[in-house]
Amino acid sequence: MDIRRATASDLDAVVAIIEGQRKQYQKFQPAFWHKAADSAATTKAFFTKLLIEAPAYFLVAVEGNQVLGFLIARKFPAPPVFVPGGDIWLIDDFAVSEPRHWLTIGEALLSHVSTLLHEHGAAQIVAVCADRDLAKVEVLRRSDLTIASNWWTKPLR
Repeated sequence: MDIRRATASDLDAVVAIIEGQRKQYQKFQPAFWHKAADSAATTKAFFTKLLIEAPAYFLVAVEGNQVLGFLIARKFPAPPVFVPGGDIWLIDDFAVSEPRHWLTIGEALLSHVSTLLHEHGAAQIVAVCADRDLAKVEVLRRSDLTIASNWWTKPLR
């Protein structure tokens, strides 16, 4: 397995992976994670922008020509009432092609980006994960991330 920066030729595979995660997340919480009909096209346009946008780390894990997972870390401003001691990086889009890959591919991606960010002076990372995505939760725990906040939701219609 190789971890490298994503390129435009990786986008179709990455979008397919995140679309699979979105379908899973929608089952977990149908209102909050309700997938838009045009989410694939919107995602491809957004990810295309992230390929050239700084500061962002857009990494893929590949085996041969197959993309097995990806992670995007973007610089995120700290709320003005907190002083984390340096830059915060948000890992929102982070997925693998199959749940069994979390403990290998997912862990490798997270370790790789953590090293890159640490080397560039980041103070902390914040990762987004659905409450019921147990395999991803396990990787985050094993990687020494802790829960800082929970979002609770209630559909009103």
